[in-house]
Amino acid sequence: MTTERIDAVRDRTLRSLAAARGEQLNGFTQVSEEAVVERELDAALPREGAEADSPLRGRALAVKDNIHAAGLRNTAATPALADFEPEADAPALARLRRRGMVVIGKTNMHELALGVTGSHTAIGPVANPVDPLRVTGGSSAGSGAIVSAGVCEYSLGSDTGGSTRIPAAFTDIWGYRPSTGRYDEEGGTSIAFSRDTIGPMTASLDGLIELDRALARTADTAVAAAPVARIGYDPADLELCDEPVAAAFHAALEAIAAANDCELVEAPLEALNRVARGFDPELGAQELAPSLRSYLASSERLPSLERVVEQLVDPHTAHMIEESIEATAGGVWTGTWHRLMNETARLRAAYLRLLGERGIVATLRPTTPILPRPVADVLAMGVAERGALFGRTTHFVGFATLIGAPSLSLPLGPLLGHSMTGLLLESAPGTDVELLALGRRAEAALRSGG
Repeated sequence: MTTERIDAVRDRTLRSLAAARGEQLNGFTQVSEEAVVERELDAALPREGAEADSPLRGRALAVKDNIHAAGLRNTAATPALADFEPEADAPALARLRRRGMVVIGKTNMHELALGVTGSHTAIGPVANPVDPLRVTGGSSAGSGAIVSAGVCEYSLGSDTGGSTRIPAAFTDIWGYRPSTGRYDEEGGTSIAFSRDTIGPMTASLDGLIELDRALARTADTAVAAAPVARIGYDPADLELCDEPVAAAFHAALEAIAAANDCELVEAPLEALNRVARGFDPELGAQELAPSLRSYLASSERLPSLERVVEQLVDPHTAHMIEESIEATAGGVWTGTWHRLMNETARLRAAYLRLLGERGIVATLRPTTPILPRPVADVLAMGVAERGALFGRTTHFVGFATLIGAPSLSLPLGPLLGHSMTGLLLESAPGTDVELLALGRRAEAALRSGG
């Protein structure tokens, strides 16, 4: 790298840090000290004339506040964890640090990652840069907002039931849930052992692919793509969406159908989705309290589950945890969980069978069936209304989390002009590289169609 290039990368990261200190979105729970960032930049950037071994070297990264980052508190946006500072980075974050990324702060999130709006956190709602009157989506609300606002290009969220992809759609950025197990999953505040995963959220597909390549635990072998990709969709999805989302999805289907390298094929996706939604709530209740209790037992400096519950700020979060405690006799793993794991295995097999029978390589759905709701409306909702909103918002994104499939949310605002909506591209577990490559085809088709 030349001196000019090194200085440009340094200046860009320091500008991101300054923007993080001055942002008005409530997107950060804490921001890194300038001296720390300077020191990390000195260590990360190569000497003049030396080639950088990673395109991420020296780049600014924002990290969701339920992913451990050494030197910064891990609050999970809940009062009882406000002072907890982990001793080490989560393994996934450590991989990015080794490639030279520099953490500029921890991002605000829906309390304990148990909400889809980003409106209920220990320090207040995250503002949506696209429309401040509407919610940002969650639970990775801050990670979406700061990328959308241009504070930095790269952020990490976490995704258990849609938490990277929902805010990505609502804030017009890219969000990704990898195949379960693709990234290291330790070192974070767990709420569902079988589904928790870190997920990249970025300003571009290229940036997302760079993060995925760095985070993946094994090197991927390139697979030649077919000249024409057959992609499944379900016309019934249009009927489940608010009118603006249905219009955006219809426009996306038309643009992709017009592409020379894509072919759309009808497939009964909603039939499989009904099966998933039939047992998803029970699985959530079986995993939540035991997973959280196990995490809290991992350090003597962490509080008990009971103390966390006593200090919760979100009534809906409290309701979900209390239901889980009751369903699991105080937060203990039960045989019911094993039965539900068999349900997910059968669902995964059914999805793979559908791909094979229809000759399709991926499926296409809206990211969410609704536009983000007004913040004032959400804050006025009771627990039952919040529960209904949770179910509606996650209608499409929950399926991939159950079967461990990769799931990419493409932003239809920048690509097609339909702001605060996303397009969900999914494929078989383990086909992350192929899915992201297909994302490039879809991106090109959408840009041509827009």
